[in-house]
Amino acid sequence: MAEGLTHPVVIVTWMDAHAATETWTPLDGIDQDPCIVNSCGFLLTADEGGKPDHITIYQSKTDSDDVDGVLCVPVAMVKTMKVFPKDT
Repeated sequence: MAEGLTHPVVIVTWMDAHAATETWTPLDGIDQDPCIVNSCGFLLTADEGGKPDHITIYQSKTDSDDVDGVLCVPVAMVKTMKVFPKDT
């Protein structure tokens, strides 16, 4: 892991809520495809300040441990999560 990084880098694949129609639509015309999202960031566990029952990732962190670009994905929406080795 690069110097100063304390949290592992992850890619989270998850199912997002999305609008299934753009206008009035017959019931048999509703989009049935899932909205799959891939998000990458630094993993923050609930013990470290992440949201319980969610995968919490952040984009950036300062030397004073302020974080930015925080995303909390409910665990039930997560399809996969890849954790990168610390030496990459």
